[in-house]
Amino acid sequence: MREFLKAPLQRPSFQLLLAFLALIGAGAALLLFPGSFARPEKVNFLAALFTSTSAVCVTGLTVVDTGADCTFRGQVIILVLIQLGGLGILTFSNWILLTVGRRQLGLSGRRLLEETHGQLGATEPGQLLKQIVFFTLFWEALGAAILFWRFRADLPASQALWFAIFHAVSAFCNAGFSLFSDSLARYQQDAAVNLTIMGLIVAGGLGFVVFSDLWRRLLGGVRRGLTLHTRVVLLTTTALILFGAGSFAVFEWSNAMTGFPLSKRFWPALFLSVTARTAGFNTVEVGRLTNASLFLLILLMIIGASPGSTGGGIKTTTAALFLAMFRSRLNNRSQVEIFRRSLPRDLVNKGLILTMVFLFVIFQATLILEWLEGTAIPVGRGRGRFLEHLFEVASASGTVGLSTGITSSLTAGSKIVIILCMFIGRLGPLLIADSFIGYRKEEPFSYPEERFLVG
Repeated sequence: MREFLKAPLQRPSFQLLLAFLALIGAGAALLLFPGSFARPEKVNFLAALFTSTSAVCVTGLTVVDTGADCTFRGQVIILVLIQLGGLGILTFSNWILLTVGRRQLGLSGRRLLEETHGQLGATEPGQLLKQIVFFTLFWEALGAAILFWRFRADLPASQALWFAIFHAVSAFCNAGFSLFSDSLARYQQDAAVNLTIMGLIVAGGLGFVVFSDLWRRLLGGVRRGLTLHTRVVLLTTTALILFGAGSFAVFEWSNAMTGFPLSKRFWPALFLSVTARTAGFNTVEVGRLTNASLFLLILLMIIGASPGSTGGGIKTTTAALFLAMFRSRLNNRSQVEIFRRSLPRDLVNKGLILTMVFLFVIFQATLILEWLEGTAIPVGRGRGRFLEHLFEVASASGTVGLSTGITSSLTAGSKIVIILCMFIGRLGPLLIADSFIGYRKEEPFSYPEERFLVG
């Protein structure tokens, strides 16, 4: 029994899981201390746990108004949780993988580090940590400086500085927490705020591997071309943003953008496309969007950001893998190919399994929400709730934070389901499974082949 319990504790993935649980628990406890909320009598343990989980898992779904209901102390706690949660899978997890007092990563730790960040060559873990912190602080400081310059025109200097820091960290970590009650709707047509927030969201969602590759290629004097991973991430990210922006402009042309001059319809569509992939800020009310826009948002939220980033979802590279697999099969190619490179079978299988598990989580969570929230309600009277529940679950599982406005009205059971979705979405279903099951060796035999009809 002791050996059975000891085995998971030795796995870096299980240690990472425990670290996130501990951080969520500590955050909930701190938020329950007096002085975190303006009206503490209206905040119970579940609300504190929900807020802490959303912050650590950099989601942005809230049951309280962060700007109005939280005191300055409460906002600081949330910001620290966002930074630790967003940076945790990029930096603090590395300290866990290195373990206390150990100078070299073990084989299992290096394997998880490569699964999290990708192939990093000869980069030492200590140097890796410094580079990640540098990139993070650089983008957050740059974003905060620009936002402070803009917010200073509307707010007192001290408040503008705090709002700038909070929103810069929240945007880079793809958290979506805002101190404005309308998120960023008041800055819907503001070029400075839109470009800064979108830039931080994209920067946080690209992943450190891409930044490291670009750094070596553009500034490090390395003559070789970009890696396959970087090219796939940049191309897929750009395509998703442009496709989303164009689609939202069409879907909302006669709805959310009615009355806008042609020149002012560009910003809301572009911002919605960028924020849909794990950020959670909004400049238009999500509850007013058409069903077509909500459905497209769900698809973008499921895809999410890129591997090794602060975002969630099945990742842009997995979406590119599926497209490449479809193209290869149409061309009757035996292997999946992209950019004149063949992808190994284990990589394709991992993408398939990840997507299946992710969709299974969304299916089960939506089913439970439909049961908990729609008991004894016939379909005619509950029309519209299914899409809202599916949207909420997809937003939580993709660590996005967008909502049609039903989060605070959910029952206690449904909020627990959303908490679990945020946790699974942040760590990833495969990492959670690996933390309990561990690495399984490939069986040295196979059974005889036989066919059955499909399609």
